[in-house]
Amino acid sequence: MLKNTKGEIYVFICVFVLVIMTVFSVIFTYASIITDVKVQKTNTEIVFDSFVSNNSIIIYNNIKQGKNATDGVDTSKFRTSLKEFCTFVEKDGKYYSIDADGSEKFNMTVPEMGFIEDEKLELYVTFTMNIPIRFAGKTVQTAHIPVKVTSELTKIN
Repeated sequence: MLKNTKGEIYVFICVFVLVIMTVFSVIFTYASIITDVKVQKTNTEIVFDSFVSNNSIIIYNNIKQGKNATDGVDTSKFRTSLKEFCTFVEKDGKYYSIDADGSEKFNMTVPEMGFIEDEKLELYVTFTMNIPIRFAGKTVQTAHIPVKVTSELTKIN
C-alpha cells in the first residue's frame, strides 16, 4: 500500500525521467552527427587518395615523355568519383546524401581542391557538411561542419 497518497513525488519522478531522456537524446544526436562526419571524411579520403595516385601516374608519364609541365589536375574527375562512391545526388550546387526512406541525411558543398605546396603533388580538398538536427520529425537546426582532407604523394626511401 502506498504511504504517500498525495502523489507529489510522482511528478518529481516524471520530470526527472524527462530530463534524463532529453540528455540521452542530445548525446545520441551528437554521436550520430560525429559518426556521419567521420564516415564522410573517410570516404572522401579513399576517393581523394585514389585520385592523387592516378594523377601522379599521369604526371610521371608526362615527365618520362619529356613534358616537365602539367596542365594541373582535373577536379571534375574527383567530384564524379566522389558522387559515385558515396551515391550522392547533386542538386542546386550541393551533394545530398539520401536515407533509405528517401529523406535527406545531410548535404555538403561541392568540394574545392587546391595545392598545399607548389611543385609537389600535395593537394587538399575542403567542403562544408550541413547536417539537419531533427526533433519530432522536424528540422530544428542545421549543423554546419567544415571538413578538410589532405593527400600527398610521398617518396619511399
